[in-house]
Amino acid sequence: MIAVKAEELIAEAASIIGKSRRLVAFSGAGVSEESGIPTFRDPGGLWDRFDPLELGGGDIFTSMFGGAAIPQAAVDFVAEMVAVLERAHPNPGHYALGELEKMGILRSVITQNIDNLHREGGNTRIIEVHGNLFRLVCMACGSKLLLSRDELFALGRELVELMMKGDLQGIVKLVSRCPECGGPCRLDVVGFGEPVQDMGLAMSEARDADVLLILGTSGMVYPAAYIPEHAKKTGAKLVEINATGIYFSDLVDVGIVGKSGEVLPPIVERVKDIKSYNIF
Repeated sequence: MIAVKAEELIAEAASIIGKSRRLVAFSGAGVSEESGIPTFRDPGGLWDRFDPLELGGGDIFTSMFGGAAIPQAAVDFVAEMVAVLERAHPNPGHYALGELEKMGILRSVITQNIDNLHREGGNTRIIEVHGNLFRLVCMACGSKLLLSRDELFALGRELVELMMKGDLQGIVKLVSRCPECGGPCRLDVVGFGEPVQDMGLAMSEARDADVLLILGTSGMVYPAAYIPEHAKKTGAKLVEINATGIYFSDLVDVGIVGKSGEVLPPIVERVKDIKSYNIF
């Protein structure tokens, strides 16, 4: 049962969103955590249990081609990621964002997540500043290839088997699948020390928004954490929904402590009522 105070905040958030013409969502790891995907930086997260340096440095997928033995930590990390992602599916928060797009209210989603769940939840205009695990990029020519769930997890399971055997030649053969040149591919995700993707587009989108919906991010990862500030400076109203606290309290117009999968659906239902009422 939602508390009275939360009900009031949900009504206020729905009123703001219902009046929006250029709503943009900005999502972080908390949204994916509700689908069973562990966070990286929070206590108990992946970087608590895996040292990036033991995984081969900034990008463990590229480091496999360096000729050195594959670290056991890298095998364990990839095996866990494949298993977790295969079990993960969009949660009610993802589907609520899909509904807002169908209603013509949500213009785009800027996400720090790499799990493709926003796309599976029904959104079509997604700016993925940290890349996408379901996309390969050729290390020779730069071509990109988006994989289906079945394709990715079949590739992942075979990769884990080859890593466990230490079969570097088999790994090279497995990932040599560029549709343009046949070259070796890596996952199109941002590793440590690598530049983020499409940040200029993300900032432009935030500056043009009239409402920014902040979901499941603690604002600790830069430069993405600057996005709410850019939106506020150009006059946008900010609504934050976060299960672990309000992290942009000096910027937001409405802050709701709660899971996006529990808070967004009733907001969307209220927005539907607002839109329906305004028709008559």
